[in-house]
Amino acid sequence: MTQPNPSDFARQFAVIFTAIFQVYGSYTAGSSVGTISQEFHSLIIPATYAFAIWGPIFILCAVYAVYQALPVQRENPLFRAIGWWTAGAFLANGVWSYVFTNRQFIIAQAIIFVGFVCAGGAYLRFVREAPDSRATTVDNAIIGPAVGLLFGWLTAANVVGLAATLIAQGLASAGQGAEVGGAALLLLGGAIAFTVILVSRRGAASAWIGFAGAVLWALVAIVVEQRSASTLTSAAAVASALLVILALLGPWQTPARPFRRPAAAV
Repeated sequence: MTQPNPSDFARQFAVIFTAIFQVYGSYTAGSSVGTISQEFHSLIIPATYAFAIWGPIFILCAVYAVYQALPVQRENPLFRAIGWWTAGAFLANGVWSYVFTNRQFIIAQAIIFVGFVCAGGAYLRFVREAPDSRATTVDNAIIGPAVGLLFGWLTAANVVGLAATLIAQGLASAGQGAEVGGAALLLLGGAIAFTVILVSRRGAASAWIGFAGAVLWALVAIVVEQRSASTLTSAAAVASALLVILALLGPWQTPARPFRRPAAAV
């Protein structure tokens, strides 16, 4: 391993700090987020119980943050690869809580998209780098579910949040246009999830199963909430769920990883 440097300490601290901050931001925002969300109730918003997934996400992210902060992990190339990405995702989650409750909906949507990008960066780096860094069983058990669930839920949250943002800007929350638009967003989200799972099937299963689990959790909750309000968006949610299941269970052959020349012996 390479020698530790100040950026390793900074990264470890940043991950710990932002992991705490995202929980603090969610806690201080409290029920305000749910109350405001209901004001802009779209035809693709999931049932309220679905948001309980933040509990496991926060716990897993906290365990990951503590684990990566151990002195023995300071030079771990896996944490060097994903650390700043996870810190960015955690920071975005915390900031979003304050911006959303201040009703800055467009800015909030931009922030949650940044969180999605950062979580995706951490997820994809993990599934790519874990085999090369010889990630241990403990690494896979701690990091995989944390980044998988986080990225999966933020994928769903971006789709649902975009619909609410459009309604907040004056678009209709019901009617044929709202149904068609909601169904299109759900199918787009399903296609993204399908692609993410396919490109990560060669990585740690704990990550892509966690990702798929979070997306399916959201889609089922959408069907539960919308089955009597919109047949079209419910059908789109079912179709997207089937896409995710197909990606999980299908006999897919993902592309082989690029060949890397072994380092010369010295």
